[in-house]
Amino acid sequence: MCCKTSRVYALTGLFALFALVALGFARVEDDKKADDGKAEEFKGKTFDLKEKGQAAVTLTFPAGKEASVTVRSEKKTDVHLFVFDAAGKEVAKDDSPGPSCDLKFTPKEAGKYTLEVRNLGPGDNQSTLKVELGKK
Repeated sequence: MCCKTSRVYALTGLFALFALVALGFARVEDDKKADDGKAEEFKGKTFDLKEKGQAAVTLTFPAGKEASVTVRSEKKTDVHLFVFDAAGKEVAKDDSPGPSCDLKFTPKEAGKYTLEVRNLGPGDNQSTLKVELGKK
């Protein structure tokens, strides 16, 4: 009887280890932010956002050039827009109610910035993110 119990514990332990490894890899994938290139070359991106869902784009911005970032959505859900620097610090946001977002920010340093669109709902939505850079 002791051998069967030991095998059950061993199998349970292996299954638990496999589950932790699988979840760990899934979490790493969730944490990755896609690098979508340079802000100057960004043509825009449309996201299908579930209620309480979010999407992010990481772009490289030059220092000192004002950026205008907009989000336009098909439905009237509450959509918010956030900009984070490479260290994860919030540098700009539009969290006003409604389906559209408009903000301007001027990066102090050249580098990667993450633009995050969040759909608070109610309901799903399709939102388009666009970026335009001004003159220096």
